[in-house]
Amino acid sequence: MNWLDAVWIALAAASTTLGLLHLSIWFSRRSGYGHLLFFVLSASIAAIAVFELMMMRSVSPDAYATLLRWVHVPVTTAVLTMVGFVRYYFHAGRSWLAAAVCVIRLLALAVDFSTGTNLNFATVTALAPHTLPGGAGFVVPVGSPNPWWAVAQIDNLLLIIFLLDASATLWRRGEPVARRRALLVGGGLVLCVVCVVGMALLTFVGGLPLPTVVTPAFLAVAASMGYELGADSLRAAQLSRDLYDSEQRSQLAARAAGLVMWSWDAAEDEFWLNDIGWELFGIPRRERPRLAALLDRIHPDDRARAADLIREAVRTGGSFEVEFRVPLPGGATRWITTRGEAERRGSGGALLRAVSSDVTERRRAERETAQQRNELAHLSRVAALGEMAGSLAHEINQPLMAILSNAQAAQRFMASEHPDLGELRAIVGDIVEDDKRAGEVIHRLRALLRKGEVRRDALDVNEIVADVLRLMRNELMNRGVVVRTELAPGLPALLGDRIQLQQVLLNLVMNSCDAMEGVGGSQQLVVRTRVGDGAGIEVSVCDSGRGIPAADLERIFQPFFTTKQHGMGLGLSVCRTIVAAHGGRLWAESAGGRGATLRLSLPSPRMAA
Repeated sequence: MNWLDAVWIALAAASTTLGLLHLSIWFSRRSGYGHLLFFVLSASIAAIAVFELMMMRSVSPDAYATLLRWVHVPVTTAVLTMVGFVRYYFHAGRSWLAAAVCVIRLLALAVDFSTGTNLNFATVTALAPHTLPGGAGFVVPVGSPNPWWAVAQIDNLLLIIFLLDASATLWRRGEPVARRRALLVGGGLVLCVVCVVGMALLTFVGGLPLPTVVTPAFLAVAASMGYELGADSLRAAQLSRDLYDSEQRSQLAARAAGLVMWSWDAAEDEFWLNDIGWELFGIPRRERPRLAALLDRIHPDDRARAADLIREAVRTGGSFEVEFRVPLPGGATRWITTRGEAERRGSGGALLRAVSSDVTERRRAERETAQQRNELAHLSRVAALGEMAGSLAHEINQPLMAILSNAQAAQRFMASEHPDLGELRAIVGDIVEDDKRAGEVIHRLRALLRKGEVRRDALDVNEIVADVLRLMRNELMNRGVVVRTELAPGLPALLGDRIQLQQVLLNLVMNSCDAMEGVGGSQQLVVRTRVGDGAGIEVSVCDSGRGIPAADLERIFQPFFTTKQHGMGLGLSVCRTIVAAHGGRLWAESAGGRGATLRLSLPSPRMAA
């Protein structure tokens, strides 16, 4: 064995080793075809090296011609693989050029087996021995060229054009990685083909005594391609490590925040959730996780709604948000909120990703806050009614005085010898009506003072306005306030707590009356109801007082902010809280001169529908 044999054996071994390495990478991932194409190219180069070594050691022209014919099979495979690699790896190159290169190369392979002794020679008549420095010998064929050899050269020219076009496209993308690949891989492939064509021309046309070898050029290209694939593998490994670290950090953050992360592949019915999810949903670890198992843990009253939202998100590829209860052993209940988003897949399925968290404590805090709000509202009602005690006593006193007067008149009629029974019946009727009127006043007083939970009843807003104005009639008369109502007829009903909404309107009217105190001229108050913007009903209270400075239009709703000398600064703040609890809005407007308007907007279920 001389050094030439050793070199070609080493080239074949190196190519085989590289190919097997990338084949193992492809088997481990089974994604993408870059490593698989590289294995095919490396196997082709190894086969070419074996054929070339056998040709250089051929002892007869026929044996040489046969080996030269069969070496075009791995050469064709190498060319087709290079085209496929460029199209797949670069995502560049014109499709018609790639197709032309492949078709003409296959045509050249067909010509190789159907004309002459091979594609290069019509006949091989002799073998000329030659010796390289160091004593390495080889043989060179002597014979008549095959004119069909031009087909392979046309294919090589198209291959060079295809590679240059693909490399230029990659270069124009401007990314550093893309430009490096264009120079290293694209330029290497072009140089390889040029060297192979040049070697062929010098050997078969120029008559230079050179062995028919292409392995070194092909292996150089394989090395550059392997370098890029290896760099990609290293980057993928680094990304995998980074992804693992990121996943561990996410898991740590999820555990610290008590978050459950889960996903569901709708097509495969594959369900995944992180460690704390098993405990949060109460799913035994021995069970295989399924979405159905999660839904089974939800309270029966909430299960259908949660399932419908999840299915709708999967169907449309949208997002969803839902809160539901999970019953626990011992009768306790856990509140869980879940937010998720579905990603539509090309195969028609969907992947749902969601995050769930325990909001039981938040729910408990909300209940406590609502209870405190009711306490504050009750205290505010007591404070407001305390200011009106004299007015209410006077209003109750009126029907009581009428009852007394009618009763005394009845006594006088009954003391006469011939009492008029018809007149007595009329007097007794007046007594009954006055008693009812006193009872209504007392009933309204008790209702406003009553402490209870917020109710949601169908209410007529015009009726609430009328009730409040009847309750405040004497107070408004004492203050000299003239009230005008502009109540829109036929307004839809709204859902709310009658007593709390009466309290809100009472506060607004009282504030307007206070704003008009000490202001010259007539004191006029206008209460309006109308259909508001959007699905709601608007109530406005307009006064002719001092107005509200622009800087205070929002501040008057802050707790303990007041413009009154003896005010507590809680009335409007409580009113806004009550209105917000009803899903509405309360705000103030100033005319810029005299007067201000307080408006509240409340939603109506019928208009929203």
